[in-house]
Amino acid sequence: MIAITKENLASFIEYYHDFHDSFITNIHYDIKEDKIEILVDVYWSGTPSLKENGEYESNKTKMKMVFHEIEKYKNKEVFSWDYIRKISIQFIQIRNKEYLCFASDDETPFFYVLCTRMEYEEVNL
Repeated sequence: MIAITKENLASFIEYYHDFHDSFITNIHYDIKEDKIEILVDVYWSGTPSLKENGEYESNKTKMKMVFHEIEKYKNKEVFSWDYIRKISIQFIQIRNKEYLCFASDDETPFFYVLCTRMEYEEVNL
């Protein structure tokens, strides 16, 4: 798995186009291990190509994301129409400790995690 760092955060967000039009398809909170795993159907990745009919090929992929050492977590019941418009991932300081904040949206996220470490990988399921 690849860790999200300050150095690769911007390129991660750009490569996966802010997760625009993507869906969280599975959420697993392992309380004993203090981690959350999600599966995301990512709609846009890499450089889209233009097909002969004028439509863009979006390079869909499935991604597994793991959030470690959870400080705060919130999610509402997720429905098939709860797609992601634009994710928000930031490094923030709280009580002199640095955390990664992942939210499915800046204004009204249906999924939100504050953790110390975040990793991802593309998967074939």
